Amino acid sequence: MVSERPTYASMGEVRAAIDALDEQLMPLMAARAHCIAEAARIKGDPETALVPWRVDEVAAHARELATRQGMDADLAEKLWRAMMAEFIAHERRLMEQAAGN
Repeated sequence: MVSERPTYASMGEVRAAIDALDEQLMPLMAARAHCIAEAARIKGDPETALVPWRVDEVAAHARELATRQGMDADLAEKLWRAMMAEFIAHERRLMEQAAGN
């Protein structure tokens, strides 16, 4: 379901809209980071941080969600894969820290 999106009259309006969206996105990113920290705690072993089948599953889901929102699915997948790579690296660091490495 694609909701109606506004048309902006100036770059100032576009920038303000982006800032407002970032205000909404950051709490969601923080919640996702918490889930990643929980995964690190549960898994324990840094070698288990990357689960390739799960990365592909999440990327496919991002494509589906993007399509439903009228967003370019290729862009969404690229963004999600980049985000997941950073979260996986973070998860690995958390596991290494917990192991004292």
